[in-house]
Amino acid sequence: MRVIAIVVAALTIAGCEEAKPDQRSSIVFAPTPEIAAQFSPQVFPFALVTSSCAVSPVFTTGFNLVIFQERPSFLDQVTFHLLDGSNLGGPSVTFPRSELNGMFGSTLIVSSRAFAFRPQFACGLRQPRSLVADVVLIDGDGSSRNVTVSAAFQ
Repeated sequence: MRVIAIVVAALTIAGCEEAKPDQRSSIVFAPTPEIAAQFSPQVFPFALVTSSCAVSPVFTTGFNLVIFQERPSFLDQVTFHLLDGSNLGGPSVTFPRSELNGMFGSTLIVSSRAFAFRPQFACGLRQPRSLVADVVLIDGDGSSRNVTVSAAFQ
């Protein structure tokens, strides 16, 4: 706690110094590039979910994951979660970068890109209410960024 107080005090004192007309501040704040994602369609008709656990032990649905990015990035990993509203966490499916590269070739996103998915989820979940995607992007500097997107079932 004492170290934090000293750092805050030093920054406050430095900020109070009078700057000369030709001198610029060395602290620069830059906005973080925006990331946005959405499902298409944004609401899934429940008919898209196949719940035939007696015949096939999976739930499946198809959709596009659309990502909007200000600077070029790569889709590094996506984890989809089916949720039933109980807050217990339902089945999930993770697509690592190697699998994404196999599915889409390049995972490069320049401005925006839609990725078509049809994940299969293990049975055992009550009727799903929503689908959530945790998306990891890697930019040209190697920095990772996360975004979460969700959509409901009708």
